[in-house]
Amino acid sequence: MVFKICRNISMRIMIVFCSTFLASKATLMAQTQQDLDDIQQIVALVNDDVISLYDLNQRALLLALFTGQNQISPEQMQVLQRQAMNALIDDRLKVQESEEFEVRMSTAELEDSFANYANQLGLSAEALEEQLSLAGIQKQSLIQQINGSLSWQGIVQGLLKPQVNITDDEVYNAIESLESNKGKFQYQVSEIFILVTDNARRQESLATANTIYEQLQSGVPFTALAQQFSQSSTAAVGGDMGLVMEENLPVEVREKIVTMEKGEISQPVETEDGIYILQVTDKSQILTITEDDTIINVKFFLFESTEEELAQNNTFQKLSTHFGSEKICQSPIEIGAELGAVEANELSINRIGSLPDQIKNSLLPLEIGYGTNLIEDPDGMVSYVLCEKRIPEVNVPDFDAMLANMTNSRLQLFATRHLRDLRRDAIIDFR
Repeated sequence: MVFKICRNISMRIMIVFCSTFLASKATLMAQTQQDLDDIQQIVALVNDDVISLYDLNQRALLLALFTGQNQISPEQMQVLQRQAMNALIDDRLKVQESEEFEVRMSTAELEDSFANYANQLGLSAEALEEQLSLAGIQKQSLIQQINGSLSWQGIVQGLLKPQVNITDDEVYNAIESLESNKGKFQYQVSEIFILVTDNARRQESLATANTIYEQLQSGVPFTALAQQFSQSSTAAVGGDMGLVMEENLPVEVREKIVTMEKGEISQPVETEDGIYILQVTDKSQILTITEDDTIINVKFFLFESTEEELAQNNTFQKLSTHFGSEKICQSPIEIGAELGAVEANELSINRIGSLPDQIKNSLLPLEIGYGTNLIEDPDGMVSYVLCEKRIPEVNVPDFDAMLANMTNSRLQLFATRHLRDLRRDAIIDFR
């Protein structure tokens, strides 16, 4: 799934936007149209800031856009509305905190971020606005969510980061620990984190997490759901926690991570602070080079035709005549156009262990400039061409690199706790 998104995120997201949500729009709008007519109805006050019924329904629709279901049951809609309310409360608190410390986003910054968000989905800003409109969602509703996220980043970087104090001894001890743990596994992990501030409502949070897990199992991209649902500071980057060692994770998370295979998504994991859904996108051995660490540059040729149709046209045989030439790596788009490929480009992945096993095992024995046989893909048939392969050096992280990694890890913890404290101290009046 991670590989698929890296190569062709545009098509995946367009499927979610167009085919999935258009099918569910009628049901959702029928459920909420009467409520949307009265946009003045107040459903909650957060330290005197208003959340209207219109705000709630717009956010629920926005969350529903990423569930990937053709139909949404009343029970699932209730889960979405609860999550929408939690998200709106968090947004109000984040913006209030940022305004207190004079961290404000300009209109230009928000528009740029909207365009960047669209680009992450493989869309232009105009196309994203159009798809939102088709789903009954106003652009401003997504802008408000982006504002909350950006405001919070400002607080995290401007207010909380200076409070992170890591001593030189801690850094040197971490480097020493890294050397002593040589050969043990470290994990590239993504998270969706549902904050639990009130144990009396823990079951509601768990129901939300279970719904998210079901959507992940149906093929909805992890990054899309993390950006919409996760209450961690990593939500802005699709839940990516980076490369982590076992001891840097909460105990419950650590116990789950070590049992997971690459690409696997966990069922909800409960901790004291909240509920995690985890995905191991990669794993490697500390200070140890394996074949999975091989650095690669790969070009791909995607054909929408079936294997039988390509065989009749001798497409692969024509492609293979270019194997071993400089042109296949230097001008893949030109060759792809000659052969009728719908896409010919470079993979964004540069570590061979990050690829699915079938593709990795097909590439490993190849010489530079040669490609794989046609491999079945959800979008057609693909041949991958190896254009670079080298073994990286093993280097112990230097002081600055280790300090930056430790700072980011601790900053995520500070951010989670700070938001929880804001929630605890807020005056929230539900209407």
